[in-house]
Amino acid sequence: MTATTFAAAWRRVAVKQGVGLGALAGARGEEFAAVVAAASLAIPADRAIPERDVNDRLLAWLAGPGAMLATDHVELRRWLVDLGLLERDGYGREYRRSVTPTAFADAVAAMATIDPDAVAARSRADFARERAERRARHESRSGGSR
Repeated sequence: MTATTFAAAWRRVAVKQGVGLGALAGARGEEFAAVVAAASLAIPADRAIPERDVNDRLLAWLAGPGAMLATDHVELRRWLVDLGLLERDGYGREYRRSVTPTAFADAVAAMATIDPDAVAARSRADFARERAERRARHESRSGGSR
């Protein structure tokens, strides 16, 4: 898949709400790959960081670009570890972004070329504007009543 494919998948999923990682994993592969790739980029690649810092970064990511997910930082961290995108030391105290597994290499490379935060914000703003325009058109045709 190309960078364009993953960017389009990220735009599609960014406007959703209440998306579970399990459902996303089973539904559209490129959307799932884009989400976990973008989430993994919240963790620095060049050094190990304490679990508290990982939690803070994932919480911030879930409050911003990852707001479409119906999950918490602990579940997201587990997914990233289980998928091989994040490594945990033997004591579970420090984490580092892994060498990207082959299955996610294209997605991580693609998401690193865009600004996932800005793309998600722009996609959500566009979606809200389009929805408001559709609502206004509908109300003007129906005389403003519901």
